[in-house]
Amino acid sequence: MFKKIIILAIFLILSSHAASNVWKDGEFLLWSYGKRYISAADFCFALRYENEKIGNPGCYEAGDLERDTVASLYAKWLNTNLDTRLAPEDLRPRNPYVVERLQSLRDRNLLFSTVKGNQIWFLLFDETSVEPREIALFPLSMDSAKIARKIANDWFGSTPQIRLSDSERAAKQREPDEYFAEQPMYDVWFGIGTGWSRAKVPLTPNSWYKRTLNSRIKNYRDVRDSTSAWSFVEDSSPFYSAYVGGSLYDFIGLEFELHRSSHKAKIDKSDATYEELDHWTFNRYELMLSLIFMRVFTPIPQIEIEPYASASFIYSFFTEDIAFKDGEFGSGFYKTRFDFQSYYTGVGLNLGLRTAFFKNYAINVRTGIASRGTSMVTENVIGSSTTDVYVAAGLEYHFRWK
Repeated sequence: MFKKIIILAIFLILSSHAASNVWKDGEFLLWSYGKRYISAADFCFALRYENEKIGNPGCYEAGDLERDTVASLYAKWLNTNLDTRLAPEDLRPRNPYVVERLQSLRDRNLLFSTVKGNQIWFLLFDETSVEPREIALFPLSMDSAKIARKIANDWFGSTPQIRLSDSERAAKQREPDEYFAEQPMYDVWFGIGTGWSRAKVPLTPNSWYKRTLNSRIKNYRDVRDSTSAWSFVEDSSPFYSAYVGGSLYDFIGLEFELHRSSHKAKIDKSDATYEELDHWTFNRYELMLSLIFMRVFTPIPQIEIEPYASASFIYSFFTEDIAFKDGEFGSGFYKTRFDFQSYYTGVGLNLGLRTAFFKNYAINVRTGIASRGTSMVTENVIGSSTTDVYVAAGLEYHFRWK
């Protein structure tokens, strides 16, 4: 007995497809196979009692269906085949005539009832589907009024819609259904990547960068122009990244990314001042928060192509890695060497193309330009305006759902 109760409970949870349309001042047809266990009067009273916004519904016995020979055969088939192990789609009629009758319900709801064993079965049909939209079971001992109130509350308790005119109905039928309408997609991903950055923008004149790229540090601190950080360290370097992101509706998203790159100090190796040095490099770390706009295309079910554009807020800082040769202790120039600002901020503009395979795995390639600086305006401030471009590729794992 307990096992049967569990099976019945699971069936009642899973058998309902989606909420049925609730029409204001709607019409309800009661179709019974065998003894009628719910009256039209009880049902209309229950509808008004449970949902005061439903207006003045009309409830009628579906005598034309009960007298229809073909429809009666379908009713008999339902009575024979009803089982808690069946899904609603297993109960759809096969006869084209019955299918047409159900599709012609317009904005009326059809409540079918029959007795099987010691239970009363109720199936709800409407014009949106030829299979039952809702299914419920009640014991034979429950009276008509209680059954009516339970069904009215569970199936028709939501806010009713205004019944459609013929022109509105025609327009609604042209709308895509739930299987063809654009579905909101939710996507969360994490990835790792690598790339290359440099100061010189492709297809631009070398003369724009000659002063910066040819710069060399004298006496650990002096350069001709300190505007760009690239006057002090090599501008061209590989970088490594890790990032996480998420998007809504396959249209807009956010991504948080960490970059790390290493840059050698631009010293003149022929200058005897630096003979004491073993190495002198700077690690650049960048935290980027990007707003992404994207568009997703699915050429085949297993592959998604996603071109996108993004704008990034950048927080950047350097850490120094310097060491002497064995036996050296550092000259006076070393003790007064230059130092970068504690941090720099800026913005980046990016374009990318993500290709996802089997929803979860993706390759991401992108390129962009970034500018960073500091609000300090003192004469010798370092890196008040630093710009570079990059190309990168990443491997990602995605969690996607609707």
